[in-house]
Amino acid sequence: MLRDAAPPLPLPMRPPDDHGRTAEPCWSTVDTAVLAMSLFTTWAARTGRVLRNAPISELTPAELIEFWADDQLEDVRPDPFPASRANTTVIAVDIAGFGRRCRDTATQRRVRREMYGRLGEAFAAAELPWRRCRCEDRGDGALIVAPAEVDPVHCLDRLAHHLAVILRGHNRFADDAARLRLRMAVHHGYVERDAYGVFSPATMHLFRLLEARSFKEALRAAGADLGVITSDTLYTEAVLRGGGRGALSAYRPLRVSCKEIRRAKAWLWLPSGLVTGVEDR
Repeated sequence: MLRDAAPPLPLPMRPPDDHGRTAEPCWSTVDTAVLAMSLFTTWAARTGRVLRNAPISELTPAELIEFWADDQLEDVRPDPFPASRANTTVIAVDIAGFGRRCRDTATQRRVRREMYGRLGEAFAAAELPWRRCRCEDRGDGALIVAPAEVDPVHCLDRLAHHLAVILRGHNRFADDAARLRLRMAVHHGYVERDAYGVFSPATMHLFRLLEARSFKEALRAAGADLGVITSDTLYTEAVLRGGGRGALSAYRPLRVSCKEIRRAKAWLWLPSGLVTGVEDR
């Protein structure tokens, strides 16, 4: 909450009526604009946050939520799985070229903020409960554990499509330092939790997919804003449950190798949809 803030503006009042009854506040368009400017200025001074230089009507809900968030209140996200072990969907995200392009902390802070903001928008557009997910930061990316009741199939094509559209809009006028390019891996399985975070063979396999050289090369060659890779088991389940490839027809098989994982079969999605034959050597 705000402390030591500037005193509030007096409410504009109508003059008393002929019977001396108490007047009610009278707001004009100018009064509202002045009050809004006072609120925005006071909050910006207290938090150090700034909004994109654009009319309020053009700002996204995520931008406004981030600007007005009360950082002195605790984040009370419910635990996605109250037990110590759960079968759930896990998503790993990595900012492509983070170390090469983001050399100073100010740029890193901005790009990380944009990553989380765009992810929140994409989850909302895909009707996935972003606020109920467990999110563990990885510096240049994140591990996201969905609530156990979330259908892992909805974290494939639906989420990929919305995130690609949102990134395309974000990058349209961004310079190289501000451009946001993401790699995302999706898997499912049992995840365990201790005092330090979540872990399991499923999360280990997830990050092997994310870090596979063939995946990085495919995204680099396509020049796309987003690349998604999923495990063969999740892709096969999605196909079987959907009665065929259907909306998953844009995925292409990809052999991946990373550490102890050798030439494992995975499935690649890119906005262009047509990259095949790239393998780890």
